[in-house]
Parts: sequence; structure tokens; C-alpha cells
Amino acid sequence: MAGQFTTTAEEMTAFANRIGEVNGQIQGEIKRLNTLVDEIKSGWQGQAAAAYQQLQTRFNEDATALNKVLDEIKQAIEATTKAYSQTEQEQQSSMRGSF
Repeated sequence: MAGQFTTTAEEMTAFANRIGEVNGQIQGEIKRLNTLVDEIKSGWQGQAAAAYQQLQTRFNEDATALNKVLDEIKQAIEATTKAYSQTEQEQQSSMRGSF
């Protein structure tokens, strides 16, 4: 049928793992950026520094939200994979019992 797709538990697990890896990389880059900014801003004064700090705060909040969403997606895929695998096993057991 059109519009349908197939997947395996292994593919779903690999996808969830990849989300975790990418999220970890993003968080590492954000930490690196924050460290660099902390070093620079120690000597930065004035309105430009204050304006940048506001933007940096907003960026950090957005990055935290992204981290949370990616983690929730990863957890949802893992839960779906577990349910999918259990259903597959139950169906296989049911079919074996029928023959």
C-alpha cells in the first residue's frame, strides 16, 4: 500500500542510538562554546556585552529545550521498539502454537 513503510527493531534501535549520539555531540559543542564565551566575556564591558549575554542566555535555554526534545524522541523510539519486539515475539509464539 502507498504511504506505508517498514522497519525492524534493529533499525529502530540504531536510530535511537544515533539520536543519542547526535544529542551528545550537540551538547558537547554547546559546552565548548559556553567555555569560550566565558573566557571572552571576562574582559567585555558595556551595552554590547549585556546584549550578547541576553542572546547567549536565550540560546542556552533553546539548547536545553532541544536537548530535552531529542531525549524524549529517543525514549519514545526505545519504548516503541520494546513494544514492537514484544508484539513480534507474541505473534511468533502464537503462530508456532497454531501449527
